[in-house]
Amino acid sequence: MTSGEDRLKLRPYTDHELTLTGERVGTAIRIALTGNADIHAIAPITVFLEQLHVESLRLGATEVLVDFQQLEFMNSSCLKSFVTWISGVSEAAPEQQYKIQFISNPELRWQRRSLHALSCFAADLVTVSTPL
Repeated sequence: MTSGEDRLKLRPYTDHELTLTGERVGTAIRIALTGNADIHAIAPITVFLEQLHVESLRLGATEVLVDFQQLEFMNSSCLKSFVTWISGVSEAAPEQQYKIQFISNPELRWQRRSLHALSCFAADLVTVSTPL
């Protein structure tokens, strides 16, 4: 049984275009983005990623899985929020770093280009995968 202290305290976000959710999976945290991340999603994504980082450190997560399989679109400003998050993890002390794995949808070309670019910011921490 998991104690209250071990539970993920990450508020989900939903509006008419975008849903952000998270769950703890063993020593990892898995988040999922569904819908469209346009200009209205910048602030919610930024806040969500800040909360995610705090929770990752609190729980001692070894990895964060970022599921983009159901994310149809993300604008460059929202991608910048991910760059900021990745940079923060990369610049943290080694004991506060965790791996980041983006799970992409191979049918969406924008993901291939954008996620490859994100992986270049911290190649030792960030990987991109596609489901089998």
